[in-house]
Amino acid sequence: MKITRRTHIAVAVIALLAALATVPVSAGPAEPARGEQVPAGRGAAPQTRTAKPVANQTARGGKALTSAEECGRCHQDIYRYWKASLHAQAAEDTRFQAAFTKLKDESTRTDLDQVCLRCHAPALLQGQDFVWEKKVSWEGVTCDFCHSVRGIRADAAAPFILDVGQVKSGPLRDAQPTGHAARYADTFSSSMLCNPCHQFTNERGLAVLSTYDEWQASPYPGRSVTCQNCHMRSTSGKVVDPKVKRIASSSVNLHEMPGGHSITELNRALQALIASERHGNTVDVTVQVTNRGAGHRLPTGSPLRTIVMVVQLDSGTGKPQSATRTYGRSVVDENNQEALDEATVWLHGTRVVRDDRLAPNERRVERFSFQTPANAPARAVAKFYYRYSPEAPGKTESGMPFLSVSSWLDAGAVK
Repeated sequence: MKITRRTHIAVAVIALLAALATVPVSAGPAEPARGEQVPAGRGAAPQTRTAKPVANQTARGGKALTSAEECGRCHQDIYRYWKASLHAQAAEDTRFQAAFTKLKDESTRTDLDQVCLRCHAPALLQGQDFVWEKKVSWEGVTCDFCHSVRGIRADAAAPFILDVGQVKSGPLRDAQPTGHAARYADTFSSSMLCNPCHQFTNERGLAVLSTYDEWQASPYPGRSVTCQNCHMRSTSGKVVDPKVKRIASSSVNLHEMPGGHSITELNRALQALIASERHGNTVDVTVQVTNRGAGHRLPTGSPLRTIVMVVQLDSGTGKPQSATRTYGRSVVDENNQEALDEATVWLHGTRVVRDDRLAPNERRVERFSFQTPANAPARAVAKFYYRYSPEAPGKTESGMPFLSVSSWLDAGAVK
């Protein structure tokens, strides 16, 4: 199953990258689709599969979700930010589609549509569009899905309380829109809104996604700092097009919701300081790394997300010497084999055998020693990369560079 539009994925995050997690809406009697078709790409003929029964995703009133394009007619700035988000790409992302196809091919579970699509394509489930014909089905975590949420219930199988219709929920107490009605919902200022798609435990008891638990165990809840404070901070923009209605506010919540795939967010989260000392022919390099800005572990989300630090010493007398540190999780299956792709993590991941990610506010000192002539100047540099390889190990790939710090030593300089 391939999608012609290429995208960079993501969570999120930090993010808030929507992952294969649990976001059903209020349930009704199950109705299996007659002939489920799996898209082979836009404009290509879908491949037909035998449909598996899925729980009815119809919310109160049985109404379909509105396309984000319709919302964007009035909420132009918000739509523009959302369109650039990983939430908007959650359904059509080629790496999600590849993982989803492999899950369905390898699993005997009958609820994978529910488990996967309710976070990646909730409008598809709402409209029972299993042939992927409607545009809104491809809109990922679309506007009307989130703004139809009335609340969150303590039920992992059905956490979202939806009310689809002309009354849209949101964080503003005094909103008076002209195109629809509005209601205030404190859920929109709570991290609980993010919980169902950023916290997931598989059938084997492995917390594949643990971002919400990581945040809850951090100092941030005690400071009243929520997911939205970091990932939907206030930015310039108009809530509504002035041609539709003039309002005094000149800021909106950032609906791009950047997370771990954002260079800016990675630099907000990770701080690095480097120092070097010469002892004869030995140069000792110290790198202090701190999770100074993420309210969860760094990195978070899928176990296949890692941060790689590469430390190099270059004295100009030969090939630069290097050493590496990796911050991430390693998951093994029931046979103690490392899970190296998303489908294997979700279906067969059994336990975590390594977790050396940085906890919120954690400071760690990494030490390295290199041999180099005492009479040669030297430059030590630490480079940081964000790496996500959902389909293959990719351990030979550096990843996306986002931070570099360096230190110089003069020839013969001894500290």
